[in-house]
Amino acid sequence: MKAFFNELRKRHVVKVAIAYLVAAWVVLQLADVIFPALGLPEWSITLVLALLAIGFPAALIISWVFDVTPDGIQRTDEAPGETTPSRAAPLANEKSIAVLPFPDMSAEQDQGHFCDGLTEELLNVFTTIPGLRVASRTSCFALKGKDIDLPSAAARLGVAHVLEGSVRKAGNRVRITAQLIEASTDSHLWSETYDRELDDIFAIQDDIAERILNVLKLKLGDVSLPGPTTHNVRAYEYYLRGRGYLMTFSQKDNERAIELFKKAAGSDPEFLRAWSSLAEAYASRAIFLGGGDIERQAAMQASEKAIQIEPDHAQSHLARGYAHLANSQYEQAHQDFLRVAELAPKKFEAYYQLGRLAQHQGDTAGAIENFTRAMELNPYDYESPCLVVASYQKAGDEVALRHYARVGIERARQHLEDYPDNPRAYYLAATAFLILDQPVEGLEWAEKALSLAPDDPSTRYNVACFFAQAGEIDRALDLLENSIFSRAWIENDPELDPLRNHPRYTALIESLRLREPPGQN
Repeated sequence: MKAFFNELRKRHVVKVAIAYLVAAWVVLQLADVIFPALGLPEWSITLVLALLAIGFPAALIISWVFDVTPDGIQRTDEAPGETTPSRAAPLANEKSIAVLPFPDMSAEQDQGHFCDGLTEELLNVFTTIPGLRVASRTSCFALKGKDIDLPSAAARLGVAHVLEGSVRKAGNRVRITAQLIEASTDSHLWSETYDRELDDIFAIQDDIAERILNVLKLKLGDVSLPGPTTHNVRAYEYYLRGRGYLMTFSQKDNERAIELFKKAAGSDPEFLRAWSSLAEAYASRAIFLGGGDIERQAAMQASEKAIQIEPDHAQSHLARGYAHLANSQYEQAHQDFLRVAELAPKKFEAYYQLGRLAQHQGDTAGAIENFTRAMELNPYDYESPCLVVASYQKAGDEVALRHYARVGIERARQHLEDYPDNPRAYYLAATAFLILDQPVEGLEWAEKALSLAPDDPSTRYNVACFFAQAGEIDRALDLLENSIFSRAWIENDPELDPLRNHPRYTALIESLRLREPPGQN
């Protein structure tokens, strides 16, 4: 029902209804005054009322089907080949699965991050299996701690099967329960309880994956299940806990994740995932959490260690790509993300980052291609449709522009149902509202993003983009002057085009140019 009312609002049906009723009331008042003066019979007013009543549903239907745009009246149908995801969508693909976060059943309730890391590892294993569609990590973890039945969870995630379980850990003993549920019948297809030493954690993960392969009648072909890249149990435990902390995206938990990844790498210096995750944590800190030169250098050093250990592993190049981003080395980052896409064609992060880099470099066709692929791999990704609209705007494709603006807003709404305090969903979708001629809603979302993270450079930058598109040039420049410090990024962002000829913009670009180290891209 909530989704239906959101759709009414999106298509301006409510606004049309209110405007029609107000106009009808005015017409009736005029008729009541003018008709008697003209000598018209009394039933003529009744006739006007009847005609207005007949016109009311017709007006609502027309407002549902058509949009009034600067280019005239257009249908609001979805673009061919694209659909906006619905949480009540039919399960079209029987070879699909979601892994719900395994709850911590330990007596001390102190293994939550270990459980989250284990869940993420299982998701990573399943994403490598050919022919199996896996719900994204963000979508799965949005259900953590939620009181929701499994068929509803499956419908919400758009999958046919759900893997759930629990973890109980005491000292070096671990008990992991796992069960695979068929959503359409709410029946168990497979279940198992593993009561083992922690040393057997690798065998447990492999057994769960192989059992599910058999149940779903899937074959690996030439692909092999990814290994843990370590056989050191202590290192792996540190790593799993670190992944659990890293997923929260807070500064405090980022610090804890870095500590744990360092311990994992210290316990096994050849542990690839420890080094790649350490690079990712440092890069995230440098890009999003106020880090500086120390974090940028540490990200690069950790990523180079990962490359040294396994030069042809997708995770190594993904880590180095993030490190290059943190150091504003965009061409090098582009090459690493291209390599990730070659090594792991189903890796969403590769195409998303390639799309962002193409947009940053002014490559409109490349941005559209890679963002489209990212959306295909993750149907709940709200960022790619919100970002790709700038490229379609630059390309002059009005139909695709409005379509992806709608997709972005709908996906952002769904994301905010699970993560209501995420400023990124608010500020990315704000500009999409402008494209759909809904400036009031766009301003509400932009202001909400600022209220949630007033000092965050990324938030300030993206809200500046919104105000630039809305024509509030001075406010856009106020925010831009205290946000992202990448000259190349600002110069190639089409959403900032309205600022190009302003003296304050010119002065800002020159100040950024003077700050750049020699040779920076």
